[in-house]
Amino acid sequence: MRFTMKKGPCSPYSNLPREIYILFAARIVTCMGGFIQPLLTLILTQKLGFSAAEAGGFSAFLTLTQAPAVILGGKLADRIGRKKILVGCQVLGSFFYFLCFLFPDRALMIPCITLAADLYIASMPAYDAMAADLSTPENRQSSFSLIYLGINIGFTVSPILAGLLFQSHLQLMFLIDAGTTLLSTLIIAMSVRETQWRENAELSGLEQTKDDVSLFRLFRMLPVLFFVILFSFSYHFTYSQWTFLLPLQFGTLFGKNSAVNFSMMTALNSLIVVLFTPILTWLTHRRRPLRIIVISGAVFGTSYLLFALARSMPFFLLTGAVFTFGEILESIHFRPYLADHAPPQYLGRVNSFAMFVQGTGSALGPLSSGHMVGHMGYLPTWLFQAAFVLIGTAGILILDEKEKRLENRAHSPASAEDSIP
Repeated sequence: MRFTMKKGPCSPYSNLPREIYILFAARIVTCMGGFIQPLLTLILTQKLGFSAAEAGGFSAFLTLTQAPAVILGGKLADRIGRKKILVGCQVLGSFFYFLCFLFPDRALMIPCITLAADLYIASMPAYDAMAADLSTPENRQSSFSLIYLGINIGFTVSPILAGLLFQSHLQLMFLIDAGTTLLSTLIIAMSVRETQWRENAELSGLEQTKDDVSLFRLFRMLPVLFFVILFSFSYHFTYSQWTFLLPLQFGTLFGKNSAVNFSMMTALNSLIVVLFTPILTWLTHRRRPLRIIVISGAVFGTSYLLFALARSMPFFLLTGAVFTFGEILESIHFRPYLADHAPPQYLGRVNSFAMFVQGTGSALGPLSSGHMVGHMGYLPTWLFQAAFVLIGTAGILILDEKEKRLENRAHSPASAEDSIP
């Protein structure tokens, strides 16, 4: 079943497979109830009695446990099936949050929160691989863009609900988080078929070998894909400053008004994502994905330079809008690029490796900037972020030029004649 729209900013979302619309709706439901992870630091410090140092140590521990979880989730998604891993991990993760609702004891809640977070992250490679399997190269960018839009629609609502519940109804937050995840999982289990990635591999022409090779050997055969993922480290290393360095800067500049002002920034970010994701998808859907990712890196670098200079709230809001456009461009093109260039039977593992690299960047970014800002201040720290993301951007630009030359050579008349027996 497909839906038809007139040409315009929303036209990239027309004629998508029915299952993509179901995944879109499921992501909205999940993210509307996604209370625990975004507020985990506040839950640890204000509700469970952790000190700031203990909360930081637990966050670091959680990052360490999630690394093998995401790698294992990707491998199992390729071995067992996308849907089985997605449904199984999300149901089990919801179960551990439900235990937190029933037994609000710190000794039980900490391991349950850890296991739930690991299971949820383990399901993510399967989710991305399923979306790739259900789409085609022609509509893949639009499919991932729609799912990204669903995530942000959900997270536009969840902070409001979480703010109302946090002070007096922590247990209810765990119940709603578990319930919305179970509901979205039920929607997928009943309405989305198990994807046939093995058949897609044979039809795609991307299959490199009939034997199951290691991820290391796969990346040796696909070096551009490998280095694109590595260079994306710089994007996520610096992107993490949105939730770390920027709030610190607000605290220094605005004092007691910092929380209100930063809430305005995040609200503007969500509004721009919801309004402009369809438009930017429409404007860029025929462009080379790596070239758009390069543009997003340049936009990120520009926003970091502006954050270094910002002192007033209107200037911060303007700079936050620039930053958000970079976020949208990277988000709607990176996952489709992986799906288009990785053999389908390896896509779960490729997605998990990308999440591992980017998650490492997100974890190391605050550690480094926390050290830098304490010794040098905000201006040099933001300048470092701009320089670092532009290094990664330059690397992806070089890869795009190399890929473009290879494609031109493959489609040149001489190559066509050489291929005739």
